[in-house]
Amino acid sequence: MKAVTYSEYAPDDNYAKILKVQDIDDPKPKADEVVFEVKSAALNYNDIWGMRGVPVAVPLPHVSGSDAAGDVIAVG
Repeated sequence: MKAVTYSEYAPDDNYAKILKVQDIDDPKPKADEVVFEVKSAALNYNDIWGMRGVPVAVPLPHVSGSDAAGDVIAVG
């Protein structure tokens, strides 16, 4: 599957230099999770804060994107 990832922060707000589209392993859902095929996605302000590393640094590397719509393809 494809994912938008970053492995460093962009304190200068130059997000284009850190974001990468990469192939990652297909996720396996746990008992209380679902996996869905994304049809539409967006980055929101929470994602921007994560890419800046402030006020809280997210663990790196990180898969970005907290807004998405799609179809459920697996249930744990």
